[in-house]
Amino acid sequence: MNRIRAARQALGWTQDELATKAGVSPRTIYAVEQGQTCRQATKRKLLQALDVPWEMRNEYFPTPRKVRRTRPQRRAGGAQSA
Repeated sequence: MNRIRAARQALGWTQDELATKAGVSPRTIYAVEQGQTCRQATKRKLLQALDVPWEMRNEYFPTPRKVRRTRPQRRAGGAQSA
């Protein structure tokens, strides 16, 4: 379960209540609880509203994994242009 959602539910708050206390939109709360990334300022507002120290942010907002891009594979023999 998402840590933000768990903290919100432990306090007995709805998404709308957390949004109001944090000064963000309910849509933002929904997106964050679905695992979407957000700005650092939004993270600060949410953690402050939930009374979570900033130092614990990585437990509540995991660092996104980097996706390694692959190069397109060239065809064997390669087509020649005229």
